[in-house]
Amino acid sequence: MRPARPTSRRRVRTLAAAAGVALLAGSLAACGGDAEGAGSSSADGASSASGEQLSAALKPLDAYPVPAEKLDGVDSVAGKTLFYIPITKQAPMFTTTEKTLTDAAKAVGMRLQVCDGKGTPTDIGGCINQATDAKAVAIIADAIPYALAANGFDAAQKAGVPVVISNQVPDQAHPESKTLTWVPVPGSEQQIRLFDWIAQDSGGKAHILVNQSSDGPSPGAYVADGKAALEKTCPDCELTVNKVTSSNFALVPSSTSAVLLKDPSITYVDAQFEQYLQPTQGGVQQTSRTDVKVVTGSASLGGLKAVKSGQLAAVTAQAAAFQGWVNTDAALRLILGEPVPEYTIPTRLFTKDNVDDVSLTEEAELSGEWFGPAGYTDEFKKLWGLS
Repeated sequence: MRPARPTSRRRVRTLAAAAGVALLAGSLAACGGDAEGAGSSSADGASSASGEQLSAALKPLDAYPVPAEKLDGVDSVAGKTLFYIPITKQAPMFTTTEKTLTDAAKAVGMRLQVCDGKGTPTDIGGCINQATDAKAVAIIADAIPYALAANGFDAAQKAGVPVVISNQVPDQAHPESKTLTWVPVPGSEQQIRLFDWIAQDSGGKAHILVNQSSDGPSPGAYVADGKAALEKTCPDCELTVNKVTSSNFALVPSSTSAVLLKDPSITYVDAQFEQYLQPTQGGVQQTSRTDVKVVTGSASLGGLKAVKSGQLAAVTAQAAAFQGWVNTDAALRLILGEPVPEYTIPTRLFTKDNVDDVSLTEEAELSGEWFGPAGYTDEFKKLWGLS
């Protein structure tokens, strides 16, 4: 019999934050329409506080935040299959996580099975059912809202397959349990830092178009947090939201160009996640405008190379390689009936000011060295009793 998990220590802060951003997301959505405007009208200029935060965001960490709680009995998972289901493999970041998940699973003797959610409820549900039927030792669902596949997630847990949901704001309707845990990521932090950079770059008078993903509630919550911060740090900045979805990339270029042509005061375009970057750039090109600066979040190697070449003005990225090991750690703790600690996924802002300081290779991306010292894999192995 598995003991009840002490969730209060790690949940109070994250769930309170989730409630706040959910309210902000609701107020943003209430504006109506596919493209939504939000401005402000107090003092001129961007706040100096955002400048200090930007300076910190440009720097790597001194050390990765590896949890301290050791885990016994990891040898019991050897030979079993762990399922990884990203919402869509179109997002380059998930490829990095998949590769490091493979390494982490291999370290404990598990096999990793990957199933592409393809951005649709039907495919996502099919992947979850496949994992349940295969008696997977656990499911790691990446960026998939619980409500998008509630029947599948419910059935998996009922069948004894624990579920880790990563890259989502925790859903208060589905709190942590013996078979479910959340690994929230700093989506709001990335959005705020991008808006801070734009505010500073524009001298505090930017009009930004953000192509916001409508794949579940979390992307809207991230943008809502960014909007709230922007109103404080850059009261003369303006934000317009264009909702896009990974299930229909073909509409992204035309919707982007339509907003830009309608409002020529927009000079910054933010593709919220890198998976939307190419069609977003296509939309900018359709307008023949050369005064628009493009940024993106959750960037991978391609995004950083685009900053170096000048094709992108700025990007934020999260430590997707580290996340592969974090997600495996969370899955192992669910499998073994142990409490899941609170994880922190590092992020970093990349611009022309610091991109030359990092190695723009796949090896560097997979090592996690962009964000801090890359020895965290050995630290996880020690936690798991492997060295």
